[in-house]
Amino acid sequence: MTDLTPEKFPWMRDKAMTALFKAFPKDSLRFVGGCVRNALWGEAVTDTDLAVALKPNEVISALKSAGIRYIETGVAHGTVTAIIQGKPYEITSLRQDIETDGRHAVVTFTEDWAEDAQRRDLTFNTLYANQDGRVFDPTGQGLEDLKARRLQFVGEAGARVKEDYLRILRFFRFLAWYGGDSKVDAASLKACRENRSGIKELSAERVWSEIKKLLLARNPSRALHIMLTNDILEFVLPEANNVDGVDRLLKLETRENLDPDPLLRLMAMSAREPLQMALLCKRLKMSGAETKRLRNWAEDSEALSLDLSERDRKAVLYRAGKQTVLDRTLLRAAGESDPIKSAHWMSFANLASDWERPEFPLSGKDLKAAGVETGPRMGKALQALEALWIRSGFTAEKDKLLTALKLLGK
Repeated sequence: MTDLTPEKFPWMRDKAMTALFKAFPKDSLRFVGGCVRNALWGEAVTDTDLAVALKPNEVISALKSAGIRYIETGVAHGTVTAIIQGKPYEITSLRQDIETDGRHAVVTFTEDWAEDAQRRDLTFNTLYANQDGRVFDPTGQGLEDLKARRLQFVGEAGARVKEDYLRILRFFRFLAWYGGDSKVDAASLKACRENRSGIKELSAERVWSEIKKLLLARNPSRALHIMLTNDILEFVLPEANNVDGVDRLLKLETRENLDPDPLLRLMAMSAREPLQMALLCKRLKMSGAETKRLRNWAEDSEALSLDLSERDRKAVLYRAGKQTVLDRTLLRAAGESDPIKSAHWMSFANLASDWERPEFPLSGKDLKAAGVETGPRMGKALQALEALWIRSGFTAEKDKLLTALKLLGK
């Protein structure tokens, strides 16, 4: 059996974790899921989920007795969150799903680790470990699949997917992050393909969260291509299924050492068409900041060209905004087949990345003091002077602009 060495993983025996393990009866609390999986792979561990062979009310009682603060975050489904030094630790009672509808489950609690493992999604997510690092594999397949980086649903694939249709997107998210080059399990892939219509029953927020995590993987190309050929990508993202665009962007990321950017990758998969992008943002209920960035990219009317002088490039940056120009120039650099032109687009992108927006030196108060009446006339005067200031390369100072105001006839 493959075990963990706690000395290599300080999070297994830090003060908070030691306090939690002391709060519960011996052998009743174990690490589970992602933290065990990633530790065995040598990947970063970001969350430490815990499973316990106690009912939620018993968990609460144990935490109270230990003087540990807690929040009843999901008691109906067995989850209590312990708070230690401001950090949350989710503790979930072993359970069975006795009734599901593809989104929610009715559960019953158990003390059997094997029964708890059977209701989980993928075999390599069914691994448990105690604080000493001993790993438990109740399904008998978790460690084998983990070593092979093989994604396989627990038990009957179709049944697992129908319990929660989000597992379709989770399957491809895990494939993007951890699948490597291993052959995709045919039964699991078939279950995803045949049940893809169930994705429509999920909340938009859950769908977008999974898509965003998938697009954050270092190289999501293989997962996206498999989704495309199995009629899943177009079903989920009808407005953004140009995987070749992502492939080109990934090459640029490698060449220029760029960090993964899920929104930029989504743009690479999309047409720069305002209506489609607006509908996509609305359908997936994206945040205001995400919607603004995507729609600004789709709607920007500035004419970008490598022939623009640096002054004109900065003028474009001022009018369109730093992020919009950066997004557009990076995608142009990725899409350009000529390496020299691609490098020039990258130079434009670097200018955008380093650019700091200058502040227009005039305000309405300045024009009012100069005798301009408030209202439409003042607005037009400000626009004319700002255009003059931009043409000067943002060098015209306040006094010169006020002199120009006189020439405008106020």
